[in-house]
Amino acid sequence: MINEGKNKKILYEILQDVEDFANMKNIDYPPIYLLGGSGCIIAGYLDRATTDIDLLDLDYDASVGRLLRIMEKYDFLDLYLTTIPMDFKDRARKIEKFRNIYVLSREDIILSKIGRYSEIDIEDISVMIKNADKKLIADLIGKVMARENLSERVKQAFSKNVKLFRERFDV
Repeated sequence: MINEGKNKKILYEILQDVEDFANMKNIDYPPIYLLGGSGCIIAGYLDRATTDIDLLDLDYDASVGRLLRIMEKYDFLDLYLTTIPMDFKDRARKIEKFRNIYVLSREDIILSKIGRYSEIDIEDISVMIKNADKKLIADLIGKVMARENLSERVKQAFSKNVKLFRERFDV
């Protein structure tokens, strides 16, 4: 298993490669938003091993595609299928040392994990909830449920998972 500190260092190196490539090729890239395990590690929300990078797909143009190929293992998460409120950018944290790379807030990442609510997601939530704003999470759940641009199937699963989440974590 990869040492957590080493894992964070690897993730930072990957992001630095992206930044260096953008500078070298003079690519003025739009904001990139990280979530999932890698976002949690970069932001210090969690300590666990992963080098898979999850990004929100915000319909980037081809120049950003060239940048992202530097990250060997990355997944685009479609907003239509991701259980976060549309105002996530207001709460996102800019990662120091990088021009335009952000991590979603702890609360928004928790919401994205409620969407799937796998065993790993539940473990991650149980760590992150300790330092999260439960009132904010409760408010944001309402915003996710009110989204009109969210898959109906995803919204139904989210609604079911929210009940389990509220019982387990007293939110």
